[in-house]
Amino acid sequence: MNAKRRHQSQLEWVALLLAVGISTALNLLVLAVTYTAIFGHSDVPGGLSENATQILTGWGGGMIGVLGAYVGYKAGATKPPDVDQPESPESPEP
Repeated sequence: MNAKRRHQSQLEWVALLLAVGISTALNLLVLAVTYTAIFGHSDVPGGLSENATQILTGWGGGMIGVLGAYVGYKAGATKPPDVDQPESPESPEP
């Protein structure tokens, strides 16, 4: 049982490291786009081009995806101890 617990703990660390890496990369990308929109020279009124808008939209979806993956993983990895699996009814043989 201890080996199973240790394996689950390793999976949690891997999932956490992947989530942190993806989040960091996306946040740096958004920071660069925002900096360019504020301080950079742009021909677009308001400084935010269509491509920058798509990057920001993708960032929002990515953040929700990472959070959803983590919550889904945690929900699937834990099982309440008092819940029993329902037995499937036996079908009569023809």
